[in-house]
Amino acid sequence: MEKAKRLRGPRLLLVLAPCPTGWDFEPGELVDVGRLAVATGAWPLKEWERETGRVVHTRVRRPRLPLEQYLRRQGRFRHLFEPVRQEGVLAGLQARVDAYWEAVG
Repeated sequence: MEKAKRLRGPRLLLVLAPCPTGWDFEPGELVDVGRLAVATGAWPLKEWERETGRVVHTRVRRPRLPLEQYLRRQGRFRHLFEPVRQEGVLAGLQARVDAYWEAVG
């Protein structure tokens, strides 16, 4: 935000805004859910560098936390865990996150 304020010209911010009521978690967990999105690699933090004309990752957490930690905190993903744990789906989701980070280095 601070860097964007200093720039001249148009800016675009894509912001993850966890929704306690829609995502089904306690409002007091909002910051933790947002941090888990980044810590698990589900929400990459990126910015465009004017000097190079490239989009770069600003924070890359290594090692990443398992995606399941992010998903379990939200009632909207309860169907992946109850009444039967969906191992294949969970493994596929984790594989997609891992593949993204593998591709970007």
